[in-house]
Amino acid sequence: MSSVICGSTRSSSVAVEDSEASSASEVLHDCQVHGHQLLYLNYKGLTKFPAQLLQENAYQHIKGIYLKRNLLQTLPTNLKTLTNLKELYLPSNKIIDLPDDMSELTQLESLDLSMNSLQHIPSCVFGIKSLKSLILSQNSIAHLSSEIGKMRALMTLVLNHNLLTSLPSEIQHCSSLETLNLDKNFLKVLPRQITLLHRLEELSVTGNKLVYLPMDLGYCPSLQKVYADNNPYLKAIPFSLWSKTVGTYSCGTETICDSGLYAEFKEANMSAYIPHEIQSIRSKNSSPVSTLLEISYRYVNKQQGILKIESLPRSVREQAVTATAHCEFHGCSRQLFTGCYPHLLKHPITTLQQPNSTTFIGLCCSLKCLDLFSRFPLPL
Repeated sequence: MSSVICGSTRSSSVAVEDSEASSASEVLHDCQVHGHQLLYLNYKGLTKFPAQLLQENAYQHIKGIYLKRNLLQTLPTNLKTLTNLKELYLPSNKIIDLPDDMSELTQLESLDLSMNSLQHIPSCVFGIKSLKSLILSQNSIAHLSSEIGKMRALMTLVLNHNLLTSLPSEIQHCSSLETLNLDKNFLKVLPRQITLLHRLEELSVTGNKLVYLPMDLGYCPSLQKVYADNNPYLKAIPFSLWSKTVGTYSCGTETICDSGLYAEFKEANMSAYIPHEIQSIRSKNSSPVSTLLEISYRYVNKQQGILKIESLPRSVREQAVTATAHCEFHGCSRQLFTGCYPHLLKHPITTLQQPNSTTFIGLCCSLKCLDLFSRFPLPL
């Protein structure tokens, strides 16, 4: 296939090979003379971003810059002079930070900072409103800022092989997100607000320390695939995922040492950890009357358009706005906040990659729904 964007009849792969065999100055000269829109500066041993790219108007036509496997530690200010830049690939460098004015790259859609030395995501990245793809794999990022919620155009977020232990609830505002990769981190739970990502199609969380998944995860309308393999504490997955493609290899092989942090529910030789928001795990011997706390959350949830919930503590406000789960009996679907009747089952009709060893967990709102769900788990 010919490369139209490079202004050449040669293939893109040949153009890349030629540029890698040439010096940086030769590649820059060739790009300027021939008007190439993609600039390949991979494997050049560069310690600094080429200054001439920012000093000469002749390079404003560039739409893509590739700087893989160099020695860059940061980027210069004034990148905004590259007014047409859409793609910036910087994998396998030594980048530790980025300039603040990088947020002024108003056309940038794809940024690859994988295999660098980042310990945090520079704040300027969250200000690039046009960004659709952000690749940050194999860094040392231990915290994801709540500013991630500003990235409304983001469609792909890759953060695998980092040091994350949690995600902010503000990720729910990444309303365009379709692919989220969080493999090989140290996550124990995912925020239930992730279920509000209505365009999310693929979620990958393999190789973490997950104890449970958000109960309503399967109700994300676009979600098709969930990869949760190699989470040793993940003993059960939400029944809402029964019709999705889910990877669960090597899950549930270990028990949490400090079990006091997470309530474990057991039933018929199966077990599962219950979401920490659930304070009342009910059974057939429990009172059928809902707790005052549960009733309060239901009321605030229904009246949130009238009540000034902004004045409530953040944890209370978030709990009231986004329920922990919905009653799993398909004829009910009542919201659940702090109490439930859980049920564990193994169901043969599933697209799980390892169905025989994976347990489903469903939460119900009443004994009646529990009885119906246990007898008829799937819609008739």
